[in-house]
Amino acid sequence: MISPIKNRGTTCLSEMTREICELAPIENACTRVDGILEQSLNEIYLFDAQTLHFEYVNSRARLNLGYSMDTLRMMTPLDIKPEFDEASFRTLVNPLLHGAMKILIFEAMHLRADGTLYPVEVHLQLFAQSGRMVFLAVILDITIRRRAESALRESEERFRTIVNTIPQLAWIAEPDGSRVWYNQRWYDYTGTTPEEMEGWGWQKVHDIEMLPKVVERWTHATAAGKAFDMEFPLRGADGRFRIFLTRAEPLRNAEGRITQWFGTNTDVNEQRLGEKARREVEKRFEVVMGNMSEGLVIFDLAGQPLHWNAAALRMHDIGNSEVMLLNPHTFAQIYQLSTVEGVALPFDQWPLTRILRGEHLNDLELRIGRVDRDWERVFSYSGALSHYGDGKELAFLVVKDITERKNAEDALRDAKVNLEHKVDERTAQLLAKGKEMESFCYSVSHDLRAPLRGIDGYSRLLLEEYHDRFDEEGQNFLKNVRTATKYMTDLIEDLLAYSRLERQGISRTAVELSSFISNLLDQYHTRAQNVRLTVEVSDFQVSVDPEGLAIALRNLIDNALKFSGYAPEPAIEIRARAASNHCILSVRDNGIGFDMRFYEKIFEVFQRLHRAEEYPGTGIGLAMVQKAMERIGGRVWAESQPGAGATFYLQLPLLNASQAIPHERVNNAIG
Repeated sequence: MISPIKNRGTTCLSEMTREICELAPIENACTRVDGILEQSLNEIYLFDAQTLHFEYVNSRARLNLGYSMDTLRMMTPLDIKPEFDEASFRTLVNPLLHGAMKILIFEAMHLRADGTLYPVEVHLQLFAQSGRMVFLAVILDITIRRRAESALRESEERFRTIVNTIPQLAWIAEPDGSRVWYNQRWYDYTGTTPEEMEGWGWQKVHDIEMLPKVVERWTHATAAGKAFDMEFPLRGADGRFRIFLTRAEPLRNAEGRITQWFGTNTDVNEQRLGEKARREVEKRFEVVMGNMSEGLVIFDLAGQPLHWNAAALRMHDIGNSEVMLLNPHTFAQIYQLSTVEGVALPFDQWPLTRILRGEHLNDLELRIGRVDRDWERVFSYSGALSHYGDGKELAFLVVKDITERKNAEDALRDAKVNLEHKVDERTAQLLAKGKEMESFCYSVSHDLRAPLRGIDGYSRLLLEEYHDRFDEEGQNFLKNVRTATKYMTDLIEDLLAYSRLERQGISRTAVELSSFISNLLDQYHTRAQNVRLTVEVSDFQVSVDPEGLAIALRNLIDNALKFSGYAPEPAIEIRARAASNHCILSVRDNGIGFDMRFYEKIFEVFQRLHRAEEYPGTGIGLAMVQKAMERIGGRVWAESQPGAGATFYLQLPLLNASQAIPHERVNNAIG
């Protein structure tokens, strides 16, 4: 065995060895140290700081490398550390040579004689010996550690792969509750970054109202070392909250001390919403069942009752204690059924028995009475088998108490004798009232218009004759009076027209639509000069009241002109197309349009969607359109968007081709 102690006398591997040799009175002390170095499980090298040649290599190093000591004396560390050349190695040990470091620790690869490599951890020190500098290297073979580290990395990679593939959000927390790691699903869902979530950053994605309770529960769990289990909402990247079931378990070391917490957040939002919806459905079902006026009884296929609602119990005069005792046979012992005329029904013809046989009952009227006391009613039975689930069935029996209705029918037959006389009497009264209303409307029209004419005339004279005596404000007051007077006059005229439309008789006539519209548009020659007017109407023949159709079209065209007046290029389109036995006539403009949320209001009297100062009118025009269409058997509807114009549609009944068209009647209506 080659030993630096035997070969060099007082040569030692370290200051510790030298001190032992100097202090030992006998050579046996050095021999023992030499034996210890040779038996060391670590590799120990001694090499010259100047030449770098090995002077001593212990048996463990020789065994690992596969070289003899004679061979190693001709080698340097560069021969067994292939990643270094002389320049890079000397740069590495330079801090030791200049006293900047006492010991240098680094990792490298050792090259064996057979060409294989193994990892080592080098502990390198510099010593002065006999006036020269030598390096002492104590080297640990870290192959096992590297394998363990590699296995750990692989284990961690597998762990990350697993937790990134699971559908849950996952995280790891320190014993104090601060979090140090999240899986990718957490970042994908929350839209956060690792920097934002570091430590206690997880609180940022919690509902601010529920966060104090979450923190309290989490703090208690970490302090007690007990599992954490709680449901709460977490905010997603889209800003919306979803409900998560959060569970965390402590991870303990061999001594039982908590080293980390592993937690998951499972999305149970749909499940909880579904449960809530089911509870709501059940609650609504109970409310509906409890408030139904009809009785509802549900049976299984054996005829056993599963549910009686409150109305069914009341109808049959059954107490809650009796319902559990009822089945088809006990029911037959308490009740008897017969036809409305009083003919008793056998049990196999009872409603439930027929339903269980697969029959579908609809308003089967029967008399029912109790055998134990004087009680009788007339019920209407409906029901059928209902399928649900995997081929499962239930029998539903709906019961309506029609006793009062039957009694009312009897009374109705008695009252029917006098009905015609009363109808004639009432008709005469309505005709008289109609004449009175017509006279009243004429009187109101005359009595209201007379003072309005006076107000309009005198205010006009004041403006014309005394113009210089009024300042600008006074002139504006008079103009407002005249404007209000005109509005009142227009309102009276529209009301009278609406009243006449309501009272006058309907006279349907054959109308050739294209010429009718052409004649009507002649009246708008002046007003429509700056309007791009498009008319696409074929020779449709419709059966309508010409006067009513003229009123409807005038109002629609007037509105189209009014509401498209501020458009850069006002445009009105009138088109007609056939639809089954009707003609659909449309009037479209490119005006301001309206919001369809207010659609129901536009056909009501006095309902306006815009200020009168901006778009004058009385709010009666569209009501007259609807009334006119109702009277001729058609209908009106509209489509619009704010700022995108409006389209009004008139559905008119088409005329049979064999009917003639009295043109004189049509032209008179238009003119």
